[in-house]
Amino acid sequence: MKNILFLIAIICIAFISCDGRKSKSMALKESIEEFNQNQSDIETVIYYPKEYTEVVTDTIISDGLKIHIKNYSLKNEAVLISSPKKTLQEEATYHRVFESEIVVSTPSKIIFSGYISAAQFKEKSYDPFWNHATLQHAWVNQELSTTHHVQVDVSFINPKENSYKLFRISIGADGQEQINLIEENS
Repeated sequence: MKNILFLIAIICIAFISCDGRKSKSMALKESIEEFNQNQSDIETVIYYPKEYTEVVTDTIISDGLKIHIKNYSLKNEAVLISSPKKTLQEEATYHRVFESEIVVSTPSKIIFSGYISAAQFKEKSYDPFWNHATLQHAWVNQELSTTHHVQVDVSFINPKENSYKLFRISIGADGQEQINLIEENS
């Protein structure tokens, strides 16, 4: 009987000493999991250029033929270059979308007034280049321009694919425009 009482006493002590506490390694593992679940992703957004950009060029070609070109970035539109990776610190890079305003005038009248953007070219073409393209720059080609025809070169880039297209817009004295592809790198 003494042996049975001794055995019952040992079993009772064993049950009492098992209070359900976690080991240090289990507690640390659970704390780390809880911390990771409570952390929100940190997203860094990078824009190129960082701020609104505007470049205005006024050119005069003999006897008062004036060409006004304004290249500017849109504040609320951008092309995604690289998307974030699935980590706690995500980084997304965007290239701002640009447009250009072109006005050709004489002292007495406006011959041509228009806007140039990648969206206009995307509407007319099924080329996948235009899905992520933006205007890079528009400028007067002074070597080819005359008093009767103004030549404006316009470059578009696709920053996601590192490709470009160069167009030449010929504007006649009557305001008619003709657009030709000069060079491309896809």
